[in-house]
Amino acid sequence: MFKKQGVCITTAAGAGMKSTMKDMYDSLFFWGIAKTYKLGLAVAAVDWNGVKDKKKAQIDKSTTAIASKIIKRNGHIKPGIKTKAMFSMMRLMQKNGWNEKDVNYWKEKGWADGKKPWK
Repeated sequence: MFKKQGVCITTAAGAGMKSTMKDMYDSLFFWGIAKTYKLGLAVAAVDWNGVKDKKKAQIDKSTTAIASKIIKRNGHIKPGIKTKAMFSMMRLMQKNGWNEKDVNYWKEKGWADGKKPWK
């Protein structure tokens, strides 16, 4: 997952997008996704037919811009320092791990010995 891109898209008729977006973003971060895009849209409607044409045009423009970035950056993504630091902390935990299957998996991959999954 360290070379992948992710997109968090939330819509709501009103409130609630911020906490939902944070939950999704955090999940992608802890999975090791290298680049995550966020798009939160207050649509002021309960279904697609109720969304105003102006808002639909804005949604199309925003999603097209994100799709273009994803295509442009495909194959050129590397995890940031925060992700690398988290991985290093997890590696230390796995060296003295409490779950035998996890420890064995990390050893199989070479990660416990310093190999990096994004290289």
